Amino acid sequence: MIFKYKAYSNLLVELGRLDYVVEISEISIKDFLNKLNKSNDPELYLKRKSNEFGIMVSFDQSNNYYNQIVLGNISNVYHLGETFFYELQTEFNSISNEDWKFEQGKTKLDQVILYLKQLNRINNTDKIDDYLIDTFAYYHQLRVYFSHKKTTSVGEIESKYKKAIRHFDSALLKKYKVKNSPKKLEDIDFEDYFLFTQITKDLALRISSLGYPKPKGLASWDVIKKIKKFKDDKDRLSKSIENALITKFGYIKENDSDRLVSEIISHI
Repeated sequence: MIFKYKAYSNLLVELGRLDYVVEISEISIKDFLNKLNKSNDPELYLKRKSNEFGIMVSFDQSNNYYNQIVLGNISNVYHLGETFFYELQTEFNSISNEDWKFEQGKTKLDQVILYLKQLNRINNTDKIDDYLIDTFAYYHQLRVYFSHKKTTSVGEIESKYKKAIRHFDSALLKKYKVKNSPKKLEDIDFEDYFLFTQITKDLALRISSLGYPKPKGLASWDVIKKIKKFKDDKDRLSKSIENALITKFGYIKENDSDRLVSEIISHI
């Protein structure tokens, strides 16, 4: 099924805003790098531009600044992804009347996957593609490196990279419209940001859909309560509940194994 929490919609909005800023910045950066590389004295050119705009640049780090800019953008995407996890958890708890909480010391993604398995939402039939999990985990590791270099190692980054890159055959590269990503830490560029943004969206939609609220909680939802008046007409009741889910959560029933509406009815 497709089930879209407000957390998912919020994520799309915030990623869209970030995309606009990053894309404009990328154009400026590429233009600047092109002029820098064509100059006779790149360091002098950088100092001149620094003085011109009143922006002090740490020149000893200048050879690594593009890498740091991309890492910063990747970190921002991860932050929005983590915000999505928290907002989804809040919505799930509110509707389901649950008290699911995140623990310290474990990644939010690992805890979300574990919780969905405990609910039997991830099983032999319904899964999250490994490439989504592994690619998100790799870029998360880059975010950790960017923010807390002392808490990660090159070995950890390389291990996560190998797990992610093994999925990217020609079909997956074509699907995500990238030529050569994910890349190693020292080679990351705008394409990695672009890929991570798409992976985050797809992973979030899958988690949102598998993490739908408990049917008993949905049965107590005010909108559903108003529909109870049709309980003597099963077909009308079923259709009314489905329409309510479509309106509120962008619900789409994809196959006959989706029994959400009938499970909600069983609690009315």
